[in-house]
Amino acid sequence: MGHGGKDPGALIEGYKEKDINLNVALKLRDILTKNGIDVIMTRDKDETVDLQQRCDIANKAHANYFISIHCNS
Repeated sequence: MGHGGKDPGALIEGYKEKDINLNVALKLRDILTKNGIDVIMTRDKDETVDLQQRCDIANKAHANYFISIHCNS
C-alpha cells in the first residue's frame, strides 16, 4: 500500500492517504485471510517502506499477486 511513516501521501481536509490506505489494506487482509488466502503485508503499521523494500518482500515470498492500494486527493 502506498506511503506510510514519513510519507503521508495526499493530504485533504485533515486526512492522510497513508492512514486511509493502511485501514483499507488491513480490512482487505482480514477478508482475504478469512477466505483461506495467505496474505503478506509490506507494512501493517505506520512505517516507511521504500519501493525496493516492497519489491523485495513480494519477490522473497514468491507472491502470485501484488496489490497496491492508493487514494488520491
